Amino acid sequence: MKKQTTGVYLIKDNKMLFLVRKKKNDRMHRQGVYLPIGGHVELGEGIEEAAIREVQEEAGVTIHSVTLRGIVYIRSQNTGDYDNIIFLFTSSDFTGEPVAGREGSFEWVDMEKLNEANLYEGDQMYLPLLQKHDFFVVEFLYKGFELVEHKILKLV
Repeated sequence: MKKQTTGVYLIKDNKMLFLVRKKKNDRMHRQGVYLPIGGHVELGEGIEEAAIREVQEEAGVTIHSVTLRGIVYIRSQNTGDYDNIIFLFTSSDFTGEPVAGREGSFEWVDMEKLNEANLYEGDQMYLPLLQKHDFFVVEFLYKGFELVEHKILKLV
């Protein structure tokens, strides 16, 4: 089974916005990890629509435009039940300030200090690609939260 999700990084003043997960550990995420804002693409929904909706729902921020920057394919995403295709977007075209909610709080991280944030190993690998390239496609194989292997499939 495959799941399609979105992840959005808002960018302002050379800083990137992260959702800091407050929920307890589950099969998908660890508490305290820094994530892009995002979630599932609903049946019949476009991926840009889903990205914009998720940011509004999770952060209370209104996005006016997004740019697709990468695709991350995660095999055996933690549950072993499905693979996850994540469409990663960035946006500097938004209004409003993020408001903490049920998913967690938000933190602006200086783009020069992303390596200091509590990120998954795969995120540590693709965020430099997002900063240096227009578009990328990467594939990760996880067992639980451990990254077993990765492959860069496309850089533009």
